[in-house]
Amino acid sequence: MTAILEAPPEPSHDELEALIEEARRRARRRRLLIGGAASAALLLIGLAVGLALVLRGGTSTAVPRGFHLVQARGPVTHLRFENLLDRGVAIDVSSGAARPARITQELWWNEGSGLTRTVYRRDGRIVADWVVQQCQGSGPTRFCAPPWPYLPYQQLPSDAQRPKSEFRRVGSGTFRGHHVVWSEQLYRPPGSKPSLGGDQVAYDAVTHRPVALRTINRSGRFKGRTFSYNALKVLPDLPGKKLAFVVPDGGADRNPPSSLNVVTGHGLRAARKALGKTPLWLGRAFQGRRLRSVVVGREGEATQRMPGRMLLPAHFARFDYGRFSVKEFGQDRPPWYLEDPAAGTVLVADSRITFARDGILVSVEPAGPKFRLDRATALALAEALRPVDG
Repeated sequence: MTAILEAPPEPSHDELEALIEEARRRARRRRLLIGGAASAALLLIGLAVGLALVLRGGTSTAVPRGFHLVQARGPVTHLRFENLLDRGVAIDVSSGAARPARITQELWWNEGSGLTRTVYRRDGRIVADWVVQQCQGSGPTRFCAPPWPYLPYQQLPSDAQRPKSEFRRVGSGTFRGHHVVWSEQLYRPPGSKPSLGGDQVAYDAVTHRPVALRTINRSGRFKGRTFSYNALKVLPDLPGKKLAFVVPDGGADRNPPSSLNVVTGHGLRAARKALGKTPLWLGRAFQGRRLRSVVVGREGEATQRMPGRMLLPAHFARFDYGRFSVKEFGQDRPPWYLEDPAAGTVLVADSRITFARDGILVSVEPAGPKFRLDRATALALAEALRPVDG
């Protein structure tokens, strides 16, 4: 068997440089914040940047194998974010019409336990669901931070109540028909004057409730570029006694889990067995690209606390056509594809083309930058895929 840890899809060169620059800026801020806190006998946590991918969707009360329930302690904060910079699209197969298929992030944060559940939806369908715990220290000094983008917007409920020493008003405008005031958190390194930190929140000018968040890069090559932009809806808190978190048996990690693939076989016969039904393919060749290999295996979740162990495994078959591969799931779904796209819809998002047909989830993934992820390619692939002959 061959175990393969798969990384998320690679961003473009400019996006990668922007991510690296932003990560460095936040890392410097985190070190300065922790250093200043130590001198004041206080423990502080720097901002955490999270790119999400990922688990536990649906309404079933059954706990998956390898997991257990942890009861929330005290009230649970409930928020919903909508990524306004996302460029995912949903394409209607019959008409070819495309529309935005934005991703939303729903978050439950329990300060008492330090646990946070995040559910991601693409075009209204759950694609990922996971629990993390970002805690530091022990005993009286233990401190648990909520994940980004909830931090640093949780301290006070309204702009009017925030101390001017922590935030600065940077402008006003409209957001979805509402007049808003934008405030930006100040970056305050020890021994230096405060400066704009890049994290902004928009408050409704009438209700003073936060309605949007964005991050502006304040240094480096991409200075002034909007790094993230989210609509925000603050939902009512939930009583802890009515909510429990589904946590891996080894405990929740600080970061989202990664993908673990294990290849277990090769060939069309193995593909049929892995999926439990007839696979779909593009034939022995597609647009001059010959079928190079057919492999099968299991894909699941790997956690830092239980290295080498796969949670929530799902069987797959993968058809390699050189510049791209067609990966299929039959009887079950991996943690990254909890719900299929709507019937008759093809999604072009997250550096892949995804759709469902005949009970099979299909993910077309590029092997390099020369493969075009666009509407024409998506429709051509969806039309050409057919059951394996014989």
